[in-house]
Amino acid sequence: MKKLILVLLTLTLFTACDNEPIDSDLLNQDQGGGSDDDGGSDSSDLTLSLYELDTKVNISFFGFPLETITNSDLNITENKINSSTTAASANNSPFMTENQIITRNGSGQITSDISVNSEGVTTNEYIISYTNGNISQITYDYFEDDEDDYIYNFTYNGNTINRTEVGSSISTIFTLDGSNRVIKKETFDGEFSIQVENVTYSASGNITSSTTTGETESTVTYEFDTNVNPLKIVFGDNYTLGFLTDDYSDEIGPIIAQFHSTNNWNGATFNGDAFDFNLQYNSVGRITQREMIYNYGEDLSFEVRERFTYVN
Repeated sequence: MKKLILVLLTLTLFTACDNEPIDSDLLNQDQGGGSDDDGGSDSSDLTLSLYELDTKVNISFFGFPLETITNSDLNITENKINSSTTAASANNSPFMTENQIITRNGSGQITSDISVNSEGVTTNEYIISYTNGNISQITYDYFEDDEDDYIYNFTYNGNTINRTEVGSSISTIFTLDGSNRVIKKETFDGEFSIQVENVTYSASGNITSSTTTGETESTVTYEFDTNVNPLKIVFGDNYTLGFLTDDYSDEIGPIIAQFHSTNNWNGATFNGDAFDFNLQYNSVGRITQREMIYNYGEDLSFEVRERFTYVN
């Protein structure tokens, strides 16, 4: 289960949002409609305008306690992310703020995602190139450490996307179904397959399971409510971008569940262990808040809270 939890905490903007008192019991889903915060309105014809993701993580790193707090606000216009702000702190240090500036081409595809800190200094950037409407190259530059930089190149063959990394023997093939949904991710070191993830979907468009074999071994099934997931349309305009920027070892199941499924993700079973999230809604069934709060003792505890605000 901890592997899945850590995946949740490393979701990025392209996969949905930027990264980074504890309850010892698992929280059960709130089945009742309505909440104290109505998310802006109870009208069913409004759109998402603000998505907030706050995390608080406590871990023991070689016996040294580390607490990190990250608060991200994603501003949305006409069902597209136009900017975001992230404030982060470690062990009660002053919060450091970064603003993400997103640029799109005439077709609405993201061509760059640049992070600038409160002092006006660019810290990292993604540059995305397209050929015939398909992503052909992604360049990532982390200005403080070149070790984290990469250049991904992409080729297309039928329903597959082949990703190679400049200077690396690692390649990854993404397989899509007839609805252009990712159903398989397989990574190779040279000619040898080192990790495979297979994904299945329900008729309603929700991910039902993801099974990973190789370097990582896991089987996850997913649960959803019956209300519309407002994140699907927001992150759907550049659907593949969230997968194509990931690391080969990252699992894509949680990304699909949270940001690309028809309904709101409210629970999962990971290698036989079941857990639920706490969801709150307004009077017309719009999700206004989702919480994931877990405590594994001194080694790991965390809080993840999402809030959804709607406008005309």
